[in-house]
Amino acid sequence: LIPTMLAVIHKRRNNAAAVEDEKKKEQLAKASFRVRKSNLMSIAGRGVRRNNRKKKQPRLNRDQLITGGESDKAASWYEWLMSSFAHMMARLLSIISFGYLQLLDDASTSSNTTQSSTQQNERNSSRRNKKRANLEGYYDNIAVVGLDCEMVGGGRNGMKSLLARCSVVTLDHIPAQPIYNNNSQSESRQSLSSLSQNLVVLYDKYVIPKEKITDYRTEWSGITKSTYSNNNTTSSIPIVSFQQCQNEITQLFASISNKKVMVVGHALENDFEALEITHPISLVRDTAFFVPYMRQVRTKLYSRKLSVLSSEELGIDIQQSSEHPPPLEDEGSGGVSMIQNDSMVGHSSVEDAAAALRLYWNRCIEWEHSLGYPLSSGSGGVAATSEWDPLSMDLDGCNLPVAMRGVDFKELFANPPQDRDDASNENSSTTDQPRSFSITSRKRDKGNVHTTDWMPVFLSALSPNATPKLDKVSILWDGAKYRDILKSINGKQKHQRRVFSSEMSDSIVAEITKDGDTVDDVLFDRLCGSDEAATAGSRCHQQIIPLSKAVSILSFDTANQTSALAEDSLSHYVVIRRKGGGSKTHRRLFDKLHLRRPDEGAVCLSGLTNKLQRHSWKLARELQREKGIEKVIECELRRRQDLKHLVVTDDVYLTERLMRSHDVVVVSFMQFSNMF
Repeated sequence: LIPTMLAVIHKRRNNAAAVEDEKKKEQLAKASFRVRKSNLMSIAGRGVRRNNRKKKQPRLNRDQLITGGESDKAASWYEWLMSSFAHMMARLLSIISFGYLQLLDDASTSSNTTQSSTQQNERNSSRRNKKRANLEGYYDNIAVVGLDCEMVGGGRNGMKSLLARCSVVTLDHIPAQPIYNNNSQSESRQSLSSLSQNLVVLYDKYVIPKEKITDYRTEWSGITKSTYSNNNTTSSIPIVSFQQCQNEITQLFASISNKKVMVVGHALENDFEALEITHPISLVRDTAFFVPYMRQVRTKLYSRKLSVLSSEELGIDIQQSSEHPPPLEDEGSGGVSMIQNDSMVGHSSVEDAAAALRLYWNRCIEWEHSLGYPLSSGSGGVAATSEWDPLSMDLDGCNLPVAMRGVDFKELFANPPQDRDDASNENSSTTDQPRSFSITSRKRDKGNVHTTDWMPVFLSALSPNATPKLDKVSILWDGAKYRDILKSINGKQKHQRRVFSSEMSDSIVAEITKDGDTVDDVLFDRLCGSDEAATAGSRCHQQIIPLSKAVSILSFDTANQTSALAEDSLSHYVVIRRKGGGSKTHRRLFDKLHLRRPDEGAVCLSGLTNKLQRHSWKLARELQREKGIEKVIECELRRRQDLKHLVVTDDVYLTERLMRSHDVVVVSFMQFSNMF
């Protein structure tokens, strides 16, 4: 305290001296001030000296800053020493007092350490038991498979990846005790002797690429030029075309024993791109992007190699060549005798798929818990199923950016339709034999063209456990579109209505209307009957609600995902129509929703799937944020139980006609893309 008091006394003296010096300077400045002609001219703006710059004030040194500029240097240094000494003493006292308090705190908490640790262990065990209980019955309606593909190079320098081998594996039973965290890894390593234990190979075939191979990538793919030769007797794996492989994988992923198929793999985006298929995101588990399996560098996460994960998590080394023959599979392995490549070179897709599948089961409890158990209902843990009646889905092929591939239309129209009794065709009894075709769409993104095949989506939507329940998918095309093809065959003769189903499923039907009948009229007559009946029905059940209520109906709890687990759980849906002009910002939003003119068209915001519900809620929120939007729109509330038909079209006039009936819900192609 004594050095601190001395420093304060010296500081007060120096401050007083500095104040007196400033007063003297001000008096001298007032006495010496004179108004000159140059100053007056500069003030008036008539003339200014070029070098009329203010001189820089001399910079004061450390002693002058402390003492005020005119005090003794010895006193300034003495004050500096005293003040620094006082600061050092104060910091030393604070450190000593903090350490003493920390010792007291440690002494008081040491007695309760054993009790708190036991309580924490009990809490952790109870939490794990609850999480394991949530998985009871979780996989009753789900088939978990592992997928891996091997690629070869095509194009210039082999830069383009082409599908060369595809493998799908599964386990004959669910592991009894999947681990939850790293503390149980030793138990899982002891119980798992090899990847082939209880492994069932569902699919394993070589694929002939669609393009010419320029790089076999033998070091990684294990494929050589002799793999595709007819004289290859070393391999028992069959060779199929790309189209056949795509169709077989699509059918396999649609349903296995009437169960949904969960696909597990490592970097599945590359595999799906090579197969040119899609799969519902809720049924995809990628070990490359599971956070506990990723490597953290500062604030970023990076994927690790599958071989590293298998070695660290499972204790099994994969993707290694050996001089000895590979081990045989266990009995009941699905007819495949080897898990590694025959040539002992490169990676084995069966081995990689099995490793990814084991990695999922190794952390399945933690994985599903982090996602909020997306495949279970709120109670019981059983996969959610819809309570509503099945719907029929009709796509307006003439007003959607989709195309039908794989059909020879000249051969189709040259042969007359065969007479078959088919209950699915209401207006005609003439149908054709099932054909192999695909429904595709193209999207340009940053100069790249992405092609989407919708047939796997249709097959997945028609599976027994899919939501919403669909009993039929029809794609309709206008007969006038094929008039030129018909003229080249038999002159000016008009063709009849042609209906043919897909070889993949009889529930997927393609229909070409009779020449002269438009798709709009066919759909309206089939679904609504007549304009008078549809208008009368809409007037009876019309219920107008404010936009805020529509947002609340479509909303879901984003913090707790349990309210959104049950698919197709909303009892109502909302139909929005435009009744006025609106401002420029309103018109931009209306153009996005295909409501370009008042009293023309409609937008249906429903919750048939969780993805569609989120998309509908975002559109409703976007409308709510616009000022004065409620004056130019009208929101109608309808019941979900009345729905019987689902129509996909971008035709505004057809939407307006179909929405007169409460049995039909219409979605645009943008909503359809965000539905599955």
